[in-house]
Amino acid sequence: MNGDVAMLSWCDLTGLVRCRSVLQDQLSAAGRYGVGWPSAGQAILPFGTVADNPWGPLDEVRQVPVGANAMLAARDGWPMFNMVLTRSIDRDGRPWDCCPRSFCEAALGALRQETGWTMLSAFEFEFTRLGEPEVSARPVYTLDAFRTSAKFFDAAVFALREAGLDPQTVEPEFGAGQLEIACGPAAGMAGPDRAVMIREVLREVARRQDVRITFAPKPAPNEVGNGQHVHFSFIDAAGKPVLYDRDSPALISPLASSFVAGIMRHMSAICAIAAPAPVSYLRLGPHHWSCGYGSFGLQNREAAIRVCPPASRDETDRARAINLEFRPPDGLCNPYLLIGMLAYAGLSGIRDKLPLPPMVDRDPADLSDEERRSLSIAPLPASLLEALDALANDTEARSWMPPLLHDAFQSVKRSEIAAVQDKSPEELCAIYRNIY
Repeated sequence: MNGDVAMLSWCDLTGLVRCRSVLQDQLSAAGRYGVGWPSAGQAILPFGTVADNPWGPLDEVRQVPVGANAMLAARDGWPMFNMVLTRSIDRDGRPWDCCPRSFCEAALGALRQETGWTMLSAFEFEFTRLGEPEVSARPVYTLDAFRTSAKFFDAAVFALREAGLDPQTVEPEFGAGQLEIACGPAAGMAGPDRAVMIREVLREVARRQDVRITFAPKPAPNEVGNGQHVHFSFIDAAGKPVLYDRDSPALISPLASSFVAGIMRHMSAICAIAAPAPVSYLRLGPHHWSCGYGSFGLQNREAAIRVCPPASRDETDRARAINLEFRPPDGLCNPYLLIGMLAYAGLSGIRDKLPLPPMVDRDPADLSDEERRSLSIAPLPASLLEALDALANDTEARSWMPPLLHDAFQSVKRSEIAAVQDKSPEELCAIYRNIY
């Protein structure tokens, strides 16, 4: 085939990217009509089995390209990598109710219609190199650790730039063999689109270098966890930043304060989307620098939402640089579901004119129970089952998702829990480390 293949790709409810491929010269036809995919494919678990679903072997959707792709040229004996993102449409040509991308598009559209805001988002990607004692043994955050992975970093930056994905920072992280790459913000749907493509481009770079990496939130029970934090801000219809308010104690505007408060109100439900696997809850917790409580703070890395203040003294630069960071997500989440839920939750806070949440300037785990109650700080769900129950019982949050999407997500995730319920933490980490 000489590498002349386009991989029509979509991110499913387990955070894995599924695909069907067509020859490059057939891509134009696929762009018009898409490719068929069984609806029940949305119920495939990470382990290859299928959860209970309403479709069975009969229903089918079409995967239609959306105009976003990541392409890497053929080199070093590897064929071209051409990942073409798609959305799911039903037999009548309408967005499928169980399509995460369409859900996100509707959420961002509602935010824009009611506020005039466009959401900008950017993701940080933490991942771990596996099976390389020399890499894992280097002191963390050091130049030595960086140079040990210099060939990978160099290839990753080249590939991300080649694919138009705007790499910004690359660095060794706190864990043994742990690396982090962050890319620049993108507006609207380009943000989660970019997140899906970046993960797959990094996997392709690793394949081409014969390097094993994992985005699993806990490579092993006693190792540092991998997160996939999302940074976000907003611009108005004229492209002007609207997050910043220099007179606010949190440096964010009243409407942005209400947006944050909406997320805080629905934090437990959103965790089902952000930390969507049983292994995710080995990472979340107090003193992990990943957050264990639903709290808000200025530059507080144990807060679930933190304000990342700008360094510049120029007010124009400060307005453009400031952003909010949501810290519970990991690399198993579906970026479309995550951004969609954040948009709907924030919009609900704006509608209800919620006030700025209490700001916490300490690790919430170091507060007394009484102090946490006075600040309305509650622990995050301790398990995926607890998070799924929170989503199911949060009437408003559940209503944001089409019933078909909510019920399919619940079925897939509860089946995933059942499949690994007898596994030890070591076995659980090994399973997800090898899949993701």
